[in-house]
Amino acid sequence: MLLLLVSTIENITLALGILVQGMLGIFIFMAVFYLLIYALEHLFRPKEKP
Repeated sequence: MLLLLVSTIENITLALGILVQGMLGIFIFMAVFYLLIYALEHLFRPKEKP
């Protein structure tokens, strides 16, 4: 019984590690995408007429 509990806790720990890596990847992608949109918005801003 104790061996089963230890094995389950180890599996949950590994699964949480994979979950954290996936969530970090998603948030990093979102940040890079946001910065790309922000940069392109400033590069291709319409010219203001005087």
